[in-house]
Amino acid sequence: MTSDILVRMRRSEKCGKTYEYRFETASVDGKRKWSSKGGFKTAKAARLAGLAALNEYNNCGRVVQATEMSFADFLDYWMEHDCKTVLKESTFINYQKKIKNHIKPELGGYRMKSIDKDRLQEFLNAMHDNGYARNTLMVDKGILTKCFMYAVDRRYLPSSPAVGIKLPKYENTSVPTRTAPHVYIAYADMARIFERFPEGTSSFIPLMLGYHCGLRIAEAYALTWNDIDLDNAALTVSRQIQWRQYKRSAEIKKVVNGRRQTNAAGEWYFTKPKYDSCRCIDLDSTLVELLVREKERQNKAREENEQYCRYYEDEKKAINENGKGIEVFFVCVREDGSYINSRTMQHTSKVIHTELDMPEFDYHSLRHTHTTELIENGAPLKYVQKRLGHKNINVTLNIYQHMTEGMKQQGREVIERMLRR
Repeated sequence: MTSDILVRMRRSEKCGKTYEYRFETASVDGKRKWSSKGGFKTAKAARLAGLAALNEYNNCGRVVQATEMSFADFLDYWMEHDCKTVLKESTFINYQKKIKNHIKPELGGYRMKSIDKDRLQEFLNAMHDNGYARNTLMVDKGILTKCFMYAVDRRYLPSSPAVGIKLPKYENTSVPTRTAPHVYIAYADMARIFERFPEGTSSFIPLMLGYHCGLRIAEAYALTWNDIDLDNAALTVSRQIQWRQYKRSAEIKKVVNGRRQTNAAGEWYFTKPKYDSCRCIDLDSTLVELLVREKERQNKAREENEQYCRYYEDEKKAINENGKGIEVFFVCVREDGSYINSRTMQHTSKVIHTELDMPEFDYHSLRHTHTTELIENGAPLKYVQKRLGHKNINVTLNIYQHMTEGMKQQGREVIERMLRR
């Protein structure tokens, strides 16, 4: 009996073009028998369903060696039947990208049974040598660990080859990382940024939220007025906002006047913050005064403008302008109420890079700067961790190691006090 999955195309007047899978089962009375099922819209869908059916047929509670299945096919199966149901959408999309760009090109062509620990470690070492950032390798390692655990659990393999693989060390590497380090922005440079993007511009409030609160960019643009308690000078981070890209239609893909149309439909939607880091943040008086002025401006504009843009959150947490769901009142909006999304920060960053000559700036630099200034001014590390929403204290210690002149001076003063005792 063979374990090959045959995929064939079928045509009918009722269903049009569909696909079916077919594999050979045990013979009965000397006659060959087959198991098949049709009605799948794509050959890939038929093959994935066939793999699942074959595994169920062969398994019967015993270990099944994945003799014929490629690692690429198994990754597709794992993503569809496990990851799709347990991961956040943003995490699922990130896994898809890592699998497509990193893992499949190097490992996807192997049979599952042939992949061992040494080959996986070679893969991670090569990623490191090619300058990929530590965070990228952590995600890739996590994918390998989880998918092989799933393979063992589903009896595709007797044991996981990913057990014991390690991230290469990053100290003293001669190869520059592909991810640029986030920089500390000095007070004078921040003053130049706010002079270029003053109050009233679309970038001012997002920049202030990053600089004064250390919010991640998707957290800042997700804020609504329900998240802000101006009376108690507090801000609640309970979600972030992401963009869901729809598949481009043939109409959108077509070439018009010599140029390919790339604008595709999609929607903004709310999801939990990174690491589920819901938290409450204290607001300083400067930011409170700004937000009071902004809220008054928006309330007045909403009352005076009948065409003022309104947004709603539906049951799937997607944002729409059709009145479906609960109305949401974004903090980051223009005079007409239209939502200011995070893509505007791309233009802002470009201006800061070129006009202000700060090529290393990105929005996350504001978070880095905020954290550095908290530590420099004596804020307890546990307070910093909770304010920033880091999953553990080591993230705070490992990521934010920038030492300003103020920190150095503080250290000198401590040493002098110690020596005078």
